[in-house]
This record gives sequence, C-alpha cells and structure tokens, in this order.
Amino acid sequence: MGAEVVPQLLQRTPTWGVPELWRHELTSILLKYVRAGLMSVEEAQAALQETGALMAPREFRVDPVEALGLAERSGCSSYDAEFVYLAQSQDAILVTYDRQLLRLFPQHCRTPEQVLASGD
Repeated sequence: MGAEVVPQLLQRTPTWGVPELWRHELTSILLKYVRAGLMSVEEAQAALQETGALMAPREFRVDPVEALGLAERSGCSSYDAEFVYLAQSQDAILVTYDRQLLRLFPQHCRTPEQVLASGD
C-alpha cells in the first residue's frame, strides 16, 4: 500500500493538482520522520525542495470560505476540506487512503489502487 503505486499513478495520470496547503502537510509529515529517526533534517529539506519544484506548477488557490463550509457540513477537518473542495471544483478525483474522506466523498475520492484499477 502506498509508495509503490505512486510511480504507476504518475505514469497513468501525469496531471496532478494540489491546494497550496500541501506544503504545510508535507512539512509536518517529514518532521515526524525526522523526529522518529527515519530521515535526517538534510534529507527532509531536500525532499521538500525536490517536491516543491515538482508540484509548484500544479498548486491551486482554494477558496477558504468554501472549504470552511464544506468542512462544517461534512465533519471533516479544514485541511481535508481544502483537498476535497479542490477535487470537486476541478471535477477531479482526490487520491487518498483517508477512510473518512473515502466514505464521505465517494464521488470524488479513490484509493490509488482504485484509480489504477478503474482508469479514472
């Protein structure tokens, strides 16, 4: 589950989009890896720079008022609502393993394996 399917997804669906919030999310995850001793600070910084260069052209501004409303109506976090709102506004699929999002937004959320199997 996870990292091994990402190259397949990139090959199948090379056009990805993310809300600007993704940088904060990735930074938080990398900090957890550093604190757990799974990577060095230098490796985390390099990962941020490499990923930033890859994703910068694919960043979208999300209307925070709309995302807040979506979060309130659905019960998901404001962070998650930004990703879901972007998917909805672009009529796209949010690729995620988040069980809550998969349950709440089945029309716009799929696991990587579901995307690969269905051709979405």
